[in-house]
Amino acid sequence: MPLIPYGISNFEKIRTENYLYIDKTSFIEEVEKSSILIHLRPRRFGKSLFLSMIESYYDVAQSDQFDKLFGGLYIHENPTKKKNSYYMLRFNFSGVSSTEEESLKDGFLRKVNEGAQNFIDHYQLNIKLNEKETEPVGVLGRLLTAFRGLKLDHKVYVLVDEYDHFTNGLLKGDAKDFLTVLTQGGFVRAFYEVIKEQTELGTVDRFFATGVMSVSLDSMTSGFNIATNITTNRRFANMMGFTGDEIRDILKRYLPSEAEQTEVYTVLKENYNGYMFSREATTKIFNSTLIMYYLDHYLKNGMPPEELVDKNLNQSAVTIENIVSLKTKEKNYEIVEQIIESKQVRGTLSNFIDIKKRFNHNDFITMLFNIGLLTIKKPGVITTFEIPNKVMDNVYLEYLVNLTQTQANYQIDFEKQELALAQLGEDGDIGPLTDLVSDFLTHTAVRNKQKFDEKYVKLTYMMLLATNNQFLTYDEYPAGQGFIDLFIQKTPASYATYEYMIELKYLKKDDTTDVRIEAKVAEAREQMDKYLNDERMSDRPSLKKYIIVFSGFNVVRMEEIMR
Repeated sequence: MPLIPYGISNFEKIRTENYLYIDKTSFIEEVEKSSILIHLRPRRFGKSLFLSMIESYYDVAQSDQFDKLFGGLYIHENPTKKKNSYYMLRFNFSGVSSTEEESLKDGFLRKVNEGAQNFIDHYQLNIKLNEKETEPVGVLGRLLTAFRGLKLDHKVYVLVDEYDHFTNGLLKGDAKDFLTVLTQGGFVRAFYEVIKEQTELGTVDRFFATGVMSVSLDSMTSGFNIATNITTNRRFANMMGFTGDEIRDILKRYLPSEAEQTEVYTVLKENYNGYMFSREATTKIFNSTLIMYYLDHYLKNGMPPEELVDKNLNQSAVTIENIVSLKTKEKNYEIVEQIIESKQVRGTLSNFIDIKKRFNHNDFITMLFNIGLLTIKKPGVITTFEIPNKVMDNVYLEYLVNLTQTQANYQIDFEKQELALAQLGEDGDIGPLTDLVSDFLTHTAVRNKQKFDEKYVKLTYMMLLATNNQFLTYDEYPAGQGFIDLFIQKTPASYATYEYMIELKYLKKDDTTDVRIEAKVAEAREQMDKYLNDERMSDRPSLKKYIIVFSGFNVVRMEEIMR
C-alpha cells in the first residue's frame, strides 16, 4: 500500500519511494498551450508538487527516467511534443523574509544564487557565477547570458515557486518592505525584467510561476507584462487540490468498509472542502495537504488527529487582523463582520491589487479569496463569496473573539473557559458555558447595544467554542422542517460524551415579562419537536437538548428537553 506523502512535495521522491500520487499530469497538455503562466492558490494546495512534476516532465536530463517517473500516469500514454526538451531553471522563494540576520534583498539574492548554482550543477554547464555579485538581477543576467553563449540545442524553462513570498510582510502588518522591493527600480521587479528580456532573445522559452496573492502581480507584471494569469480560468480550476471523486478513490484504496469510507469522507468534506476557484467551475476542491495530514494520522493511529488542522499550515486570526488593518480598517472590519454574520459577501475579484494606490472593498475580498478564507459561492453580475468550510469558519470566530476582547479591554478567564468546556463535554452541564456567555456579553456588547439581538447571543456561544478541539458548532443547522439555532457536535477525535441541540430565544430587557418568557418557551418546544423528528437527531443517545431564553445579557430561563 502506498505511503501517505504528507509534507512531501518532491515528485521524483513520491514516484520512486512508494508514495501515493494523485494523477495531475493531464493538465500538462493545458499548460503547454501557453508559454508564460502565473497560477495562484492558497497555501498548501500542492503548488510545489505540481511544479516538481512539471520540472521532471520537461527536464532534458531526465529523458531516461520518463517511464520510471510517469509510468501508469495519463501523460505516459499521451506525451506531448515538448517532453524532456528543456533546461529547467527553478527558483523557490519560500522562506525569504526580512529578519535580524538577513534583509529581504539578501534573502532573495541567496535564493537566486541557489537556483542558479543548482541549474549549473544539474546540467554540468561551463558557467561560473560571480561570488561577489550583490544584485539578484546580476546573478540571473550573467547566468542566462552565459547559457545563451553556449549555443545548446534546447532552451530554458523557468519555474518560480512562491513568487510573492514578500507579501508575508503584508500578512504580518508591515507593507513598507513590500512596497520598496516591488516598485520601479526594486530588485524583485528588475529580476523579472531580465526574464522578459531573455524571453524576447529566445533564451527562455517558457515560464510558470505559482504564488498565493495577487497583491504582487501589478508590480511584477509591470516589468514582466507578457504573462497570462490562469488563477480563475475554468480549465485550471482542478489542477491543484483534490476533487471529491479523487478523495473517494483514495478512501476506497485505504479503508476496507464502505461505512468507514463514508464516515471519513463526511469529515473531510466538512472541514477541508468548499473551494471554487473559477466562476465557471462545476466541482469544489479540497485542500490537498490537509487531506494528507488527516489521512496520515488516521491510517497510522487508527483514529483522527485531535487537531483538525496542523497549526503550522492553518491561516490564523492574526492573518485576518493584519489584512483588516490595511488602508481602510473600519470598512474592512465591517466586511468581516458581514461575512461572520451572514456567511457570505458580494463583490468582484480584482485582477491585481495595487496597494500603494488604492485598497477598496473588492481588493479586500480578493485578498481573503487568495489566502483561502473566502471562495466563490455563486457567480453573477456581482459574485457571491462564502466561507469555504468549518475550519475557515472557526478562524473568523477566533479573530472576532480576539478583536472583541481588545475593543472592550476585557479578557476571558481561560481557566474558567477550559473548565466550562470540560463540564459541557464530560458532565452534560451547559450552565458554566452559558454563564461565560452572559459575562462576555455584559462586558463586550456595548458597541452593538442598539442592535443587540439573538444573533449576538448565538455568535458568542460559537466564539467561546471556536478555539477548542473537542466540538464543532453550527448555527442554523438544518434538521426536520426547520433550523436548529445551535448544534454542538463532537469532533471525530473528541473525548467528550455529550452533544447539544440549543434553541435560543431573546427578549429585550424592558419587554421581559413572565407571559412573554412562557410564550418564547412554548414556541421553542414546538420547534424542538420538529427537529427531533429528524433521524440524525433522534438517533444520538448522548444528545442533550436545551431551550435557553435571554433577557438582555442575562439568562431568564434554561430548560432541558428530556425527549
